[in-house]
Amino acid sequence: MIADRNVPDGVEIAMLLRRAQLRKQLACEAALARVGVTLPQWGMLYAVAAEPDSSTHALALFIGQSDQSAGAVVGRLEQRGLIERRPGVGKAILHRITPEGDELLRRCNTIAEEVMGRLLAGLTDESLRTLQASLQSIAEAALPASTRSDAERGPGKGLSGLSWIRSATPP
Repeated sequence: MIADRNVPDGVEIAMLLRRAQLRKQLACEAALARVGVTLPQWGMLYAVAAEPDSSTHALALFIGQSDQSAGAVVGRLEQRGLIERRPGVGKAILHRITPEGDELLRRCNTIAEEVMGRLLAGLTDESLRTLQASLQSIAEAALPASTRSDAERGPGKGLSGLSWIRSATPP
């Protein structure tokens, strides 16, 4: 703690964020398993729905995975008929969610909303708004400077602030 202000230091905050993230992850994984979906698969379905016609690389950045991991998740989702892939510009492969994928995504979103509702039940509306603003600020500060200005443009740019990576090829 910083003695003058009685404020947790950066290391303490980092550990609290990590612990909260891990516990949230475990709770979501257990709940999503009921519908046969992993947390990375739900994240990818969410990303494909939010940013249709994105490359695998853009989707990997959106959900915070390596290109290799994202490619493996995309492959499994395609095999299940939940997303479709098509060629883009150059080597890019573009992605779209299927109606079956969209239906499963809605179920997963409901499950995640229930889990997060339980985890956040003790917070007031004001605390939730403060938490959201704080997490958004941390997420944006963690972006490389070259992408930060894109994220600051506001809504419609994707949660990652990296929608500029999406291929320019029209659907």
